[in-house]
Amino acid sequence: MTDKELLIKIFEKDGYVKLSGIELMEVTEEKAVARAKIGAEHLNANGSVQGGMLYTIADFAFAVHANFLHPKSVTQAGQITYIRPAVTKYITATATETVRVGHNTVSEVLIRDEWEQIVCVCHFNGFVKDVDKEELKKKYEEERK
Repeated sequence: MTDKELLIKIFEKDGYVKLSGIELMEVTEEKAVARAKIGAEHLNANGSVQGGMLYTIADFAFAVHANFLHPKSVTQAGQITYIRPAVTKYITATATETVRVGHNTVSEVLIRDEWEQIVCVCHFNGFVKDVDKEELKKKYEEERK
């Protein structure tokens, strides 16, 4: 099982991400990219993407990247700054790690609209549990059987 397959297996249990229509596009050592097609159900009363949807895709991109680098990481804190209204057909969130020290990881997530304009900037802090990646893979491979 590859690291990406492991992440897909772990996050396929995230019903809210599925319900929101968020898809994992890419995950590497450098970044994780998630994307969502925007429908009427994602819009606020002003016709732009609802803040909760923006936060959800940002948190998901962070979680995927943090767990790719450090298995069994969990979000401790997240902060979002809205730059402009997201009136767009889709949004893309790109997470990159800023620093990892001990059990802490800190990342930045940029959310862009279909024209690549930044609509919000997010910062996430995560707690990294001590888990062996190979043991985690073994657990999920056994669940397949």
